Amino acid sequence: MSGFDGNNNNDNENLGGVYDFGDYYDEGYEQDYPNGQYPQQPQQPYGQQGQYPQYQNEQPYEQQQGGYSRGPSGSRPQRPSGGKKSSKKNKKSKSSYRSPYEYDEKAARKQKKSKKAYSGKKSHPIRTAIKVILIIVIILFLIANLILWHYCGLVENVERGERTVTDASMHSPHVRNILIIGSDTRSADEHGRTDSMILLSINSKTKEIVMTSFMRDMYVMLPNYDLDGDGEYFGYGDQSKMNAAYVYGGAELLMDTIEYNFDIEVDDYVYIDFYSFVDIVDAIGGITVDITDEEAEGMKAPMAEQNKIMNKEKGSDYLTHGGKLKLNGNQALAYARLRYVGNADFERTSRQREVISKIIKKVKSGGPMMMLDFAGTAAESLRSNMSQWELFTLSYKVLFSMNYKIVSVRIPADDAYYYDTTYDGQSILGVDFDKSKALLEKKIYDE
Repeated sequence: MSGFDGNNNNDNENLGGVYDFGDYYDEGYEQDYPNGQYPQQPQQPYGQQGQYPQYQNEQPYEQQQGGYSRGPSGSRPQRPSGGKKSSKKNKKSKSSYRSPYEYDEKAARKQKKSKKAYSGKKSHPIRTAIKVILIIVIILFLIANLILWHYCGLVENVERGERTVTDASMHSPHVRNILIIGSDTRSADEHGRTDSMILLSINSKTKEIVMTSFMRDMYVMLPNYDLDGDGEYFGYGDQSKMNAAYVYGGAELLMDTIEYNFDIEVDDYVYIDFYSFVDIVDAIGGITVDITDEEAEGMKAPMAEQNKIMNKEKGSDYLTHGGKLKLNGNQALAYARLRYVGNADFERTSRQREVISKIIKKVKSGGPMMMLDFAGTAAESLRSNMSQWELFTLSYKVLFSMNYKIVSVRIPADDAYYYDTTYDGQSILGVDFDKSKALLEKKIYDE
């Protein structure tokens, strides 16, 4: 039999180690006992003889003062003093007593509810502010994307036409080339001669935007095109001035012509007529340009034509002198079209690149509202072979490249052309194509 035997000895083997702990307290540090003698602690295990040492001298409850006492033999024990009143108190106290081990479902439910209420009652102010800011940023981002998508849908989209030249050696995943075609016709359907042909190259590796003007009088090959309809090509095609390619074959023939003659990849284009250009400049509040007195006087001729086409009063927007002047859309267009002041078409292409650079810088520094005004006005004025989704992704590329360095290039360069005439007496520019290709590769693709 396990437990204590008749001699009060501990049967440790049968108890399975329950009484292995021995003493009541640990002995502590030796420094606590100067004589090196540890006090003897009681060795009696719990439950020995049914008595703990501190209870040995205590009397039974019946013998203590105020306890129950028996009356005569067979009689009911008498209540303590206090009678019924005391009995009610005791009864009330007994009914309100709850064992600490008894589960109170109602109290537990109440405590759980109060914890839930407390857990959501307060939040850290910094964390709350971050959440609010994050929500606002997400909402603004979604609104901006919706507006941008809407504007991209305003651009007139045309299907990509058939191309015959798509094997240019100059291309890179870091460079996006978009041909900007500008014409003085009132409608893109007229296919008039293009007075402005600027290749806009966005290089994400060098962080540069390169604007390359192709001069309109360059004598170039129109690939796979029978110019006179006689069924015979001069070499790979017939030759003509650069600005005639759009007249004969639209944007596709113009891109083929650039790709064939200068060996550079061109897949996308944006067309704008000059009179839509007026609205774009006005939408951003004009641009500031340094103008000479000679240029101010020369601008009157193109402005006279523009005023007539746009039903403006005769003499509107004329400049009386040069200087650093703020030009409206009508004046900026006349400045970009000015050809007979300075070195003819050489300076005109320079003015066109200058005007585009001024527009980009003005939009970049004007803030979000100016960007929206510019985007909305420009979108309604453009025509492109890019889809709405392609324009949307391009818009992001343009936004991230707003701080890129702007580089200006002209083809042909000063040392890469010569004056010549055709068999019928037209003045043309002969081109050194090898030098022109080398210049394009260095300016656009050189890392």
